[in-house]
Amino acid sequence: MGLTVKQRERVTELTRELYALLGDSLHPDGRPMTFAELEDECIEVGDLLTATVLQLRAAEGAIREEPPSCPECGGVPTALAEDEARVLQTDRGEVGWMESAFECRRCRRNFFPSDG
Repeated sequence: MGLTVKQRERVTELTRELYALLGDSLHPDGRPMTFAELEDECIEVGDLLTATVLQLRAAEGAIREEPPSCPECGGVPTALAEDEARVLQTDRGEVGWMESAFECRRCRRNFFPSDG
């Protein structure tokens, strides 16, 4: 899935806002940053953006209207366990969200819908 032209334009606008937010490329003592330091700063910003979008998408995907079927037996779970914190370590940082864990009494299995 790729971004639409309109989405790309908006991301570019937001990137310009981030650029302005970061301020000049000087150290506190007034020395200019090296290219490697600028690159590290950009990587940090990119990693933070990626982790934040992943976290928001993961939380959004955890919301369901109806309980899913059990991946083991196909049955409908009869009880809903409490929401549990899910945390994944990605290439761009840690991503966490709350997700409902379901319980299937037929096969005595608890599962998260996102585990498929």
